[in-house]
Amino acid sequence: MKGLIGLGALLLGGATFTWLWQRNTVGQRRMAEMLQLLPVQEDVSEESGDPARSVARRWQRLILRGQINGDSASVWQRAWYLAQGDSRPYLRAPFCVLAFDLPAPAPVPMTIEPLGLQEDVPPLASRWPTLPTGDPAFDAQARITSPQPDAVAAQVTPELRRAASDFFARFACDDPTKHRPDLRRAVLGWFEVETSRVTYTTFGQPDEASATRMRCALPVLSKLARAVAQA
Repeated sequence: MKGLIGLGALLLGGATFTWLWQRNTVGQRRMAEMLQLLPVQEDVSEESGDPARSVARRWQRLILRGQINGDSASVWQRAWYLAQGDSRPYLRAPFCVLAFDLPAPAPVPMTIEPLGLQEDVPPLASRWPTLPTGDPAFDAQARITSPQPDAVAAQVTPELRRAASDFFARFACDDPTKHRPDLRRAVLGWFEVETSRVTYTTFGQPDEASATRMRCALPVLSKLARAVAQA
């Protein structure tokens, strides 16, 4: 629970929550430039369940969209509600999500997340079974989870594993010492096959630092999207 305590210590009170979710126009503009996407003017949001995690609901707001290397892409700000009593407290921390649209719904969901996320921030780690890869280099950095591990095994190609291993080993082109130890894996982020998208999620505001991690994640996200589309 130490990650939750760390996140909670950063996010005290309604005023802080409002500030975190207000439009960061300077940061969004810089992120748009770096990812070559366009800011979204209209208010587009989604709320849904999140079966992979120990949370009640997931909420997100669209901030950027366009194309990256021919893929339909978007960036969202995301938060989670925790199922604790009736008050529905939530992780107020802002997470940024880079998403590629899939041409058809994914048959089976999947996550690729760094080892230790389940210790640092338990509600954000997948509860699904772990897929054994037999790849020591990959297994030293990350784990793959799915409600049907055998069904996604063919999608986890050696090329995808190498790209993911490299991404996690280089800490998403970031310096881990800049971040608190109990928040580092939330900053490092994770990949996921959702119903209609493949996504990369990282803890942070829309800004240059988050955009840098997203650019570093592009090779993994592209390979994941291709693998799912060909499944």
